[in-house]
Amino acid sequence: PTHPELLDWLAAELMENGWSQKHLHRVILNSATYRQSSAMRSDLQQVDPLNHRLGRQVRLRVDAEVVRDLGLSVSGLLNERIGGPSVYPPQPDGVYAFTQRNAAWPVSQGENRFRRGMYTFFMRSAPYPMLTTFDTPRFNTTCTMRVRSNTPLQSLTMANDEAMLEMAAALGKRIAAAAETDDGRLRFGYRVCFSRDPLPEELRRLQGYLVQQRLTRGNGAVAEGTAVRSPEQLEEEIWMLVGRTLMNLDEFIVRE
Repeated sequence: PTHPELLDWLAAELMENGWSQKHLHRVILNSATYRQSSAMRSDLQQVDPLNHRLGRQVRLRVDAEVVRDLGLSVSGLLNERIGGPSVYPPQPDGVYAFTQRNAAWPVSQGENRFRRGMYTFFMRSAPYPMLTTFDTPRFNTTCTMRVRSNTPLQSLTMANDEAMLEMAAALGKRIAAAAETDDGRLRFGYRVCFSRDPLPEELRRLQGYLVQQRLTRGNGAVAEGTAVRSPEQLEEEIWMLVGRTLMNLDEFIVRE
């Protein structure tokens, strides 16, 4: 152990509080050490560049199942039911084209569709693609530590996966209904997704994105000869894109 005295203290804290893991987790999460920023500090770069002394937080991407849970939570779709049968979220066509048998994937409907990632049905010969993209371990071998990669496919999944788009649409509706002004809506979106207000530059960029999408979407239907959509439909589509943008920011799935 790199911090034996701290480990001894935590062990004593666990014993003295009835072996309650919930209490221990709360102590750790509320500690000043855990609540630090992961930003590099110039005063630590020379004395502790590898962060052995825990002078800053460790920056990491959340686990695969939690990526799905975050999307469900901010969109307001999350079904918090505990236990029960496995869930079959939407997945790309053709996943089972090369498996040993003609497997079926009956996509879940209703509230059961929006349960936590840990309940997703896992087929060993062809695991749920979204989870494997974010490094969930294979269930046919023992896993003592998860790998955390950072790949372009993860960004593409967040932007284009059917299940993630469904969550982005719900998040967009939630944001649009949260305030009367665009600024109020954008601030609400940041609070929901990142637990903070947007910085002035972030707000300015999102405002510009809104203007751009309204111009593009409003003129595109006429230019391309597509079916004319009502202003309400266009606004719903635009706020879905805003929700999709927020969910695709690095901060959404990375613990800072």
